[in-house]
Amino acid sequence: MKNKKVRKSLSLLACLSMMCALLLMCSGCGGGDKKALVGTWESSLNLTDMVNEQMEAGMGSDQELMQYFTIKDFSIKLALTFNEDDTYKLAVDEAAMGQSLDNILADFKEGATRYFEDLIAESGQEMTVDEALSAMGLTMDDFMDQLFSKEDMMSSLGEMESSGTFQAKGGMIYMTDGDGTGVEPYELEGSTLTLTGEGVDDGELVGLYPMTFTKK
Repeated sequence: MKNKKVRKSLSLLACLSMMCALLLMCSGCGGGDKKALVGTWESSLNLTDMVNEQMEAGMGSDQELMQYFTIKDFSIKLALTFNEDDTYKLAVDEAAMGQSLDNILADFKEGATRYFEDLIAESGQEMTVDEALSAMGLTMDDFMDQLFSKEDMMSSLGEMESSGTFQAKGGMIYMTDGDGTGVEPYELEGSTLTLTGEGVDDGELVGLYPMTFTKK
């Protein structure tokens, strides 16, 4: 009887020891995740295909226009910073964004020129694009301003940025800002942070994942 009690006691002690070990492991993992994440991580996202698909969908029945207004390259650079005080900030590189928008503007201007040249050729008239636009009371710059506003796009940068607090545990980063808490499954290997996008069901966002960041 005494032996049974001893064995039962030892069994309880073993269970308690295992529980303590598991708790220490869990707390250790949480601290390790945060420590490994602290710093600034940078990523470049190529959104060319996504933007072209959205433009094509918006043109509806005017699919032929895509041959004139398909963009060649649109990428943005992101900086994701995790701080020791449990705060984070996601920011867009303004200079890189401005250059990407200039690239789009150049693509659109080239496309618009080819579009008007083809219209003029089909009409059998002999005039330049500038002359044709002038007859409509426009210049190419006027037309481009109606088609694309770099200023409006740059002013929307704030909507792409975020800041608040974060927690990292169990392979998840919980980021909380004024709009609520978002969850990002992630993988961390050395100086490479990958947001896997696991569980994302928004069709517009799926194409962004996986997002790979490199520690600065």
